[in-house]
Amino acid sequence: QARARLDAIVTLVDAKHVIQHLDEVKPEGAENECVEQVVFADRILLNKTDLVSPEHLEEVEKRLRSINRTGEVIRCERAVVPLDKVLGVRAFDLQRVVDMDPGFLAEEGHEHTHDSSITSVGIQKDGMLDLAKLNKWMSTLLKDKGVDIYRSKGVLSIQGMK
Repeated sequence: QARARLDAIVTLVDAKHVIQHLDEVKPEGAENECVEQVVFADRILLNKTDLVSPEHLEEVEKRLRSINRTGEVIRCERAVVPLDKVLGVRAFDLQRVVDMDPGFLAEEGHEHTHDSSITSVGIQKDGMLDLAKLNKWMSTLLKDKGVDIYRSKGVLSIQGMK
């Protein structure tokens, strides 16, 4: 604990599709993952703001603030955000999380059901990736399936980068 701390929970939301996901009806007992992500966020990156009208942006921000009054909403395009807005901000507050969900730290009896329609995909590849091919593949994936993708993360080894 002396060497590490949770600085902030940062959530990226798609301005064009987030309301649709917030309103999704889930099976009995299942969590709405989108709502959960917004509720616990210390920073909410409102992405793709260039793809929606100012009126829609206002509606989205109002909705996000109704779910999470304390998380800072930061508008962005292509997920470009000044690093000082998301790193070294010391925004995480465990007491706030426990106040929202008293069973959060319980090791037993903290049962919840996730939506079985949400799955994970893992890809592992030996060697280096070609940046142009990766960008083309990601662009196609996001164009075709972007509305269905909640998050992505990875460790990438890109050819020619250190």
